[in-house]
Amino acid sequence: CHPVTGECTCPPGWTGHDCKHPCNAGRWGPRCENTCVCNNSDGSCDPVTGSCFCEPGFTGKHCE
Repeated sequence: CHPVTGECTCPPGWTGHDCKHPCNAGRWGPRCENTCVCNNSDGSCDPVTGSCFCEPGFTGKHCE
């Protein structure tokens, strides 16, 4: 945590003052700032890497 502000630097996939909250569905990365860009899926992706979770029958970086 920052020595002056007390704000925590959360690892990718986590957010909140104490880093105990996982990213909401459809969000990923540091402070959950990134939006998942996935086609042919439920719109979700790995909260750390942003890799799409594809529906059966679809592959590719964006389930295209």
